[in-house]
Amino acid sequence: MTATGTLTDPTDLEAIRRGLAALDPEGRLAPLGIGRIEISDTAHLHVAEALDEALAAAGRPSRATVVILADTTPIRRDGELLAGLVERQLAGHHAVQLARLDGGHGALHADETVLAMAAEAARGADAIVTIGSGTMTDVGKIAAERNGGIPHVAVQTAASVDGFTDNVSVILRNGVKRTVPSRWPSAVLADVTTIAGAPQEMNTAGFGEAISLFTAPADWYLSFLLGLDHTFHPASLAMLQAAAAEPPDWSAGIARGEPRAVRELTRLLALRGIVSGVSNTTACLSGVEHVISHMLDLHHAAHHQPIGLHGAQVGVASLVATRLWREAIDTRVITPALLREPEPARIEGLIRQAFGQLGDGIVAECLRDAEAKHAAVIRNWARFEQVVADWPRHAEAFAKLVTPSATLRKALAASGGPASFQRLSPAISPELTVWATRNCFLMRNRFNLVDLLDMMGLWTEERIAWALAETLEAA
Repeated sequence: MTATGTLTDPTDLEAIRRGLAALDPEGRLAPLGIGRIEISDTAHLHVAEALDEALAAAGRPSRATVVILADTTPIRRDGELLAGLVERQLAGHHAVQLARLDGGHGALHADETVLAMAAEAARGADAIVTIGSGTMTDVGKIAAERNGGIPHVAVQTAASVDGFTDNVSVILRNGVKRTVPSRWPSAVLADVTTIAGAPQEMNTAGFGEAISLFTAPADWYLSFLLGLDHTFHPASLAMLQAAAAEPPDWSAGIARGEPRAVRELTRLLALRGIVSGVSNTTACLSGVEHVISHMLDLHHAAHHQPIGLHGAQVGVASLVATRLWREAIDTRVITPALLREPEPARIEGLIRQAFGQLGDGIVAECLRDAEAKHAAVIRNWARFEQVVADWPRHAEAFAKLVTPSATLRKALAASGGPASFQRLSPAISPELTVWATRNCFLMRNRFNLVDLLDMMGLWTEERIAWALAETLEAA
């Protein structure tokens, strides 16, 4: 079996470790810190076993004080509350406390209020068990880290994001979504029956997140070529390509809650999380499509409006990203004569114009990131000139990383997920869609294709309208 052949089963962590080691003889990748991933119909019955393994590995007492963290949403499995099923498994051997987190927003947000609440609930505990979707798991990772890196068993209840199996957390800071270091969960238990019974929009959102696998690595590779991202590694790319080697012909089963489709989706998302964790970055799976989604979240949070499902937004925005990338790959739009160094004063003006109505804190956060990005661009300007001059050769590599939008649209529609911004929940108006897309390169210190298009004078109203044409169809 080849090294890449060992990289597609996230439940066989030792095989993945061996495969990555074969592709990374210099040891640049981060160690894979998860002890167990289970994707099965009976995963929910193995919480006690997984917790005992994690306690032993951490040198913690076998009879432990355990805090179960969950939000206020009642999650049921075959009619029974999942929290109760988990609590009963642990109560005979451990001192167990269930803490329900409520940040006062309806849906749980990983803001500082909730993070502090979770860390306080876990104070003095030997271990944490979280029950819920991606946000709950992210909160648990940070609560575990703030309490000395205690063991954390995550019971996954939806296949909505890929953040269950990585070592970072997505949080809200000053109203802006940021990815921050946290820690690997000790174990992830994905119960297929519970996930299949989750609201359909959760799992279709997960598929939306998953298809960014077919666009985002191009932005990561571009940033590497330009000298701006030093996390790029061929082993990570090999794992991503192995994960995407088979077309998702199972996507139609997601809408119907078919076990095979749910299992395949959960597997794919788990692999994505592992890649970003060992790569020490989410940039490998977070490009143009993700910043468009983050822009929508930013707007809604600043206006105290409901925030949509991240993966659903990413799925639609992936259709925009692949349209832009395929133009850059298949045409001569990227040419050396157009390349110009960015002007800090102009970028500052764009940021103030785009985000001024959202508050001074958001403006300041974006300005800090823009300053750091500009400094990195100037340090690497010779690389920019070389890459653009040699764009036709690089386009051949990019072509292997970006799937045409028609293919992604077909798979997304088959999954039952929205394929236009108006079909998202909450629905996104054309005006807000244009705002989020136009300004997406201004919100964070990462470089993607839109940054390059702007530096070449190509990020025009006409090109934005063209890029959005397929995703602004009437609902």
